Amino acid sequence: MPAFTFTTRLAASAAAAAVAVLGLTTTAASASSAEPVTQACTAVNSDTTVSEVSRPLNHLLLTVTNTGDAPCNAYYAPALRFDDAQAATPVLESSQPQAVVTLNPGESGYAGIRTSLPSGEGKNGHTATTLEVHFKDRADEDTNDWATLDLPGDGVYLDSTAAVTWWQYDLDDALSY
Repeated sequence: MPAFTFTTRLAASAAAAAVAVLGLTTTAASASSAEPVTQACTAVNSDTTVSEVSRPLNHLLLTVTNTGDAPCNAYYAPALRFDDAQAATPVLESSQPQAVVTLNPGESGYAGIRTSLPSGEGKNGHTATTLEVHFKDRADEDTNDWATLDLPGDGVYLDSTAAVTWWQYDLDDALSY
């Protein structure tokens, strides 16, 4: 009887290994035949929110969540327009990630918004109440689909030192600039 048990266990182990190998082979084959993601995340296929954070000071967190049924890319940095500003908020180029942020359905990406420097060295300070978030396509062009958001509370103080990061996978990375 012990020999039978050993043989049965050996056969079961071999079968499990074969299934695992077949599973890996199938996964590898389907992954290599997948088309690259080129669809941009926009207001049409994503939900965008802006929220206050306690740290770091004078920062907001912008979150984009893919609500579509296919992956999308959060290209570059969002182009931000506070209230009726004539120019987009400057981008912190040092925040550029190593790769494009690709979001599967249900996944979120993040951008940090610095509203002012704590040292108070900015100029032209004012309180903004709305934010337009414009998305970029693969060619760094506006997708012409944007989200208009109400800013937290009675508005947010901004000055000439305001800036935004590139899209990030991790919210801690977005808020580290």
